[in-house]
Amino acid sequence: MKFLILFPVVLSLLANSEEIVSRELSCRDFTNGKFVLINKKTNKRYLIEKSKDLQKEEVFDLSTNKKIQKDRYYKILWKSDCQYILLLDLVKSQYDETDKYINSHGGYLCTIKKIEGKCAIIETQFEGEVFASEVCKTQ
Repeated sequence: MKFLILFPVVLSLLANSEEIVSRELSCRDFTNGKFVLINKKTNKRYLIEKSKDLQKEEVFDLSTNKKIQKDRYYKILWKSDCQYILLLDLVKSQYDETDKYINSHGGYLCTIKKIEGKCAIIETQFEGEVFASEVCKTQ
């Protein structure tokens, strides 16, 4: 009798195993969706929304949780599944001479180096400078 009761439960668990056991993420999972990046050094939290060729960033102060600058929009030029270039969209975003300089020199080269769980380590390069950030998928 116990077997008859447990059998439907086990069967339903197996049928929904994708919901129970999360699959490993790949670089492609970081091409679209919503993400968060926390930079404790600058005391900022970035909410990032990506579509195939556009990235929107909202920036918040970590201690007050208040938005501290206008949204910035970047064009994404994909070089491979794990590598892309970010160029500030000068039409949709406020910009300064530094932003224009970065765009005119090829933009930021971003490489997804490692994925663990819902987070990826992304290395960003510009003119020989490299810095790494952890970006976590929220949706």
